[in-house]
Amino acid sequence: MKTETKGLFLTAVSKENLRERSLRQIFGSSQTLRDLKDPSGVKSPTAIVQNRIQEHCQRGKEFFSQGEWEKAVICYSKAINLNPQQVEFYVQKAEAFLQLCDFQSAVLNLRKAYSLSSAKEEYVERMAFIIYLQGQCLFDQEVYWDALESFTRASELQPDNSLYRRRSIACLAALNRYHDCFRLVNEELDQDSKNPDLYILRAKLHEHFSRATLCYQDVQEAIALEPRHEEAQILMQRLLKRAQKAKNQAMNKALKGNLKDALLKITFAIENSPFDAGYFIFRGTLHRRVKDFNSAIDDYIKATELCEEEGAVATEAQRQLLLTYNDFAVHCYTQGFFEEAVLLLNKALKGEKNEKGLYVNRGDCLFRLGELTFALADYQQALELSPMDFSLRRRVGMLLDELGLQEHKQRKYQRAVYCFSGAIESNPRRPHYYLHRAKSRLFLQDEMSAKEDVIIALLLDPENDAVLPVVTNLFPGQPIQDIISSKIAEVAKTILERKLQACPYSNSPVKLKWPPGALEDEPKEPGAQSEEPKRALQDSESVISPCATEHELYKQIASSRRTVNKVSEPVLEEKR
Repeated sequence: MKTETKGLFLTAVSKENLRERSLRQIFGSSQTLRDLKDPSGVKSPTAIVQNRIQEHCQRGKEFFSQGEWEKAVICYSKAINLNPQQVEFYVQKAEAFLQLCDFQSAVLNLRKAYSLSSAKEEYVERMAFIIYLQGQCLFDQEVYWDALESFTRASELQPDNSLYRRRSIACLAALNRYHDCFRLVNEELDQDSKNPDLYILRAKLHEHFSRATLCYQDVQEAIALEPRHEEAQILMQRLLKRAQKAKNQAMNKALKGNLKDALLKITFAIENSPFDAGYFIFRGTLHRRVKDFNSAIDDYIKATELCEEEGAVATEAQRQLLLTYNDFAVHCYTQGFFEEAVLLLNKALKGEKNEKGLYVNRGDCLFRLGELTFALADYQQALELSPMDFSLRRRVGMLLDELGLQEHKQRKYQRAVYCFSGAIESNPRRPHYYLHRAKSRLFLQDEMSAKEDVIIALLLDPENDAVLPVVTNLFPGQPIQDIISSKIAEVAKTILERKLQACPYSNSPVKLKWPPGALEDEPKEPGAQSEEPKRALQDSESVISPCATEHELYKQIASSRRTVNKVSEPVLEEKR
């Protein structure tokens, strides 16, 4: 026990000696510092650092509230140096930089806060906003490329924020990159189809690209979404005024006969106001005048679709449509496309069943196609609509005469007589109708009636070369004067007078004279036809143009009549 105590004592003495020796080496022979004792109550280094951090942070807040943002930045920088892991210091420093409009430094500090914080969304939103502000400042300074870059970065940080995307559109427009601008606007409308401002923006782009129709449609969409949208109303009025001005110019050019330029002007008017039925009707009329019938039909159909069913404009569009079908059919007729003409007239008659001119024209086409029965039905339908129309009755007579010749050629003499009789009832002034019936009656052994018909033909046209051979065969050896003075001639005169008096287009009874100068029929040559007072009306836009005149039809069948006559005369002589 004594031994252990002695050992501990020696150890303590040894440590004391070592300490003394160390102090002597440090302080030498000086006793001043060696007499200092350890201070009591001094904080640890960590506490001292924490106090300084709080002090810098507090002073930074004070400077920020006083608008001394540069000093605030310095304070927050000192705080960050002491504690670089404190997110709040970066955020406050970023706000101070933002007040100094140092957007890049603000974004850098927020980016550091983003990397340190777990709540990242709020810092992303703030960074996007600061970058947007930077872009807006650049835009105001007309530094559009840099502004576009800023807006694009903001959009990438917040893809759902439409404001940032639309500012990019504004930059593209300022840079004249309209195609890219148009693409972005379409993307915006795909996401927000109820925004009238977007439609107006796209309308302006359409206007820049001279797409007036699409511009009008977008403006109309904007007005439908917001009827009092001021910018939309202004743009709409500008389009309508532009359209009216172009229409007036088109009318002036049309009156001067410059139809090509008139079409260009009215087309421009339609592009600026694509829902005005009157513009389509006017352009359809111009297309008709230049014989572009397909385009005219399309315009009239469009006008019909745009206007009210019972309105005056709709009635006019329907009227012009059927006139165009008719004009197209007349054009086909003159080119020899009779089947196509019939199809067009069928469309016209589907829309208007009380227009006699359409039936007449279709009858003419069917006549040229050899469909005489159907042609006769059309002529008779037209005659029902206008019973006092002498022109129609002449056509019916001409057609019945042709049918009679065909029946005669097929040796169906009774039916031929029936057709010739119908022709005579329709037009009792045609001598060859009587002559044709006389030939058919001879084959039916009705010689007395045949003589009456021949005498009537002679009375109507004593110089007809086709009548004299038949007269000679029926009245051999008799002079013409004796034949005219005979009893049978008196009966023939009475029959003719009655037919002429019964004719609905004869206003007063006609007394038969010899020679029958008072009963002159239509001129035989088409060139001798006098001009009708209504010819000027046929050039107007509201008259049904005819496919052919009576003389043109007569000219077409004259050769076949001569053939029948040449065939019939030898047969007649054999019969005698």
